[in-house]
This record gives sequence, structure tokens and C-alpha cells, in this order.
Amino acid sequence: MKDKKYILITKDLHNSLIEFLDEIQFDIAGNDDKDSMHKVNFISWAIGELVNSFEAFIPQKKSREDYVDETFMDWNLPEMNDEDYNKLVDQVDGFLKGWEKEYKKKSKKKKTTKDTKSNSKLKPQSKEKFVPPLNDIAEYMSLDEIKEYLLEDDELTEEERFDLYYEEHLRVQEEKNSMSYDELLRKSGLKPPTKN
Repeated sequence: MKDKKYILITKDLHNSLIEFLDEIQFDIAGNDDKDSMHKVNFISWAIGELVNSFEAFIPQKKSREDYVDETFMDWNLPEMNDEDYNKLVDQVDGFLKGWEKEYKKKSKKKKTTKDTKSNSKLKPQSKEKFVPPLNDIAEYMSLDEIKEYLLEDDELTEEERFDLYYEEHLRVQEEKNSMSYDELLRKSGLKPPTKN
């Protein structure tokens, strides 16, 4: 026996077909000829097949939010209130978005390098200006310069800009408030320990 093939139709079309066939059957039922009886029998069979047909559900692709929610439910997380849980989910989601963005950049670069190797003529390099990563240059910039740098970056969201700026703000504050070992001893009036 050959494999059966199926055609999926929407629920609305399914209901419309049943209603349509039922109306035709009702119109034909008043006739007494043999041909009308065959039509009524066929329509009854068709309606029965439609009514008793299987329902199919096409799975939808999961969104990032659905995946993150399902994944976090499997983890053995400590007890926390909803606000802390949402912060944790947002941080992980931000990490995933950043990773995905970098992955897409790298995959685009790989594609372009393959394309340039396949072409015999060299194509000119990108006309976009080179923007080094913030971590490489932040220690040489003032907070105002960092703020300006982050505001010019179109790929960052407002939250990412704030987080990066705040991290740099905290780093600068730590540098201002930190002392070397010798400074600490001098300010406290102590002498370094003698070596034996």
C-alpha cells in the first residue's frame, strides 16, 4: 500500500467547507431522482470525512524569551523575588544578544573573506572607520570621552550604553579612592615590617 499523502487546510476553511456542503445537501435533498440521491450520499460521506479528520498543529519557532524562560526553569536557582529573577534573566538575555551580535559579525567577516578569495580582483576594504572595542581604549579616555564614544555607537541599546558607562564610572572611582601599599602605610603613620 502506498504512503498516504495529506493536505493541511486552515480551521476556517474546514468549517466553511462543511457549511457549504451541508447547504448543497439540503438543496438536493428535496429531489427524488436517483442522481440526486447519489449526490446526497457523496456529500454525507464528504462531510463525515471532514468532521472526523485529524487536527494538525504546525510548531512555531520559539522566540528568545520563550527559550530563556524554559531554560531558567530547569536551573537550580536560589530562592529570589521576582525583581531579582527578572534582573537575572535580563542579564543573561543581554549576554546572549551580545554574543549573537558578535557571532553574526564574525560569520559576516568569514563570508566576506571567502568571497574575496574566490574573486580574482581585490576589492577595496570597508570604507567604514575602524572603531576599536571600548575595553581596549577606555583606560586612556576620560568619562566624558567614554560617554561621547558610547553615544556614537549605533549598535548599542540604551541599557548597554548605560551599563558600559556605569562600569567605567565605577572603575574610575576605584582608581581615585585606591592607594598603593606605601601610601597606605605613610597615611596611617606605620612603618613597613622589617625582614628577618
